[in-house]
Amino acid sequence: MIGRGDIQEQRLTLLASILLWEGRLNNARLRELFELSSVRASEWIREFREKHPSWMDWNSKTRSYHASLEAYRAGPKADVRKQSDAVSLAQYLTLVGVPHAVSESSSSRTIWAAFPELSVPSPRIFALLSEAIRVRRALQITYRSMREPSPHQRVISPHSLIRAGRRWHARAFCSTNQDFRDYALGRIENAKLLDSPFERLDHDDKAWTAKIRVRLVAHPDLTPDQESLIRFEYFNNTAARVDTCRGALIGYFIQDVRAATNTKTQQPPDYQLAVANIEEVRPWLFPV
Repeated sequence: MIGRGDIQEQRLTLLASILLWEGRLNNARLRELFELSSVRASEWIREFREKHPSWMDWNSKTRSYHASLEAYRAGPKADVRKQSDAVSLAQYLTLVGVPHAVSESSSSRTIWAAFPELSVPSPRIFALLSEAIRVRRALQITYRSMREPSPHQRVISPHSLIRAGRRWHARAFCSTNQDFRDYALGRIENAKLLDSPFERLDHDDKAWTAKIRVRLVAHPDLTPDQESLIRFEYFNNTAARVDTCRGALIGYFIQDVRAATNTKTQQPPDYQLAVANIEEVRPWLFPV
């Protein structure tokens, strides 16, 4: 059960995201985002000011509280700030929504996505997969794949939903193939929740439970100045960054960050990053 203090803390975290990523807080913005009354929005701002008295300065021209330098200095130390910022940005974008660049949304927006959602899953399919995971029951799906483009049936036991790049996938045990596979939600035509329980659970999925280090570096064929830029942009001015990734997701991760796995054939400017520990990662890459 979520306590009153937890709800208040969540609210303060959301307001902090808005303040830090928009640079200001005001009554009108909170009414727009949360459908609050003017009085309630003022109460939320007062509550936030009491919690963080040095984080905001009132600006009479904009009728807003603007973020102070103290607000941006506060928080985690430099070595974990990038990760914290990523979490904060994700919270903010989830809250405000990001239309793609050809959307006819409000002209007052300042943040856009360059591409639309190309493979939006059916809400019903998404909900059925979520329910199957919750109650640990098998699901019968009508699926299409590049290997078998015609609709065909599979019985799967899904344990996780994953957004990889622009697509959603279900990680599931396939009763037909007797192994764990990824199923693109946009390729599922129909689904039916079965009475039978899961055939296999997530802890049986070795590729899912495997935790693999991925060490990213600047591509070795960049100039020294270009390498310095990459270190500044991605590595907080260090030589590399190391992320721990589930084995089943490494292919998506490397694909998404566009890191070279073969620096002889994958060259700049198309590839600016490279995987340094390629032999450790190679067993988990997608088949070529």
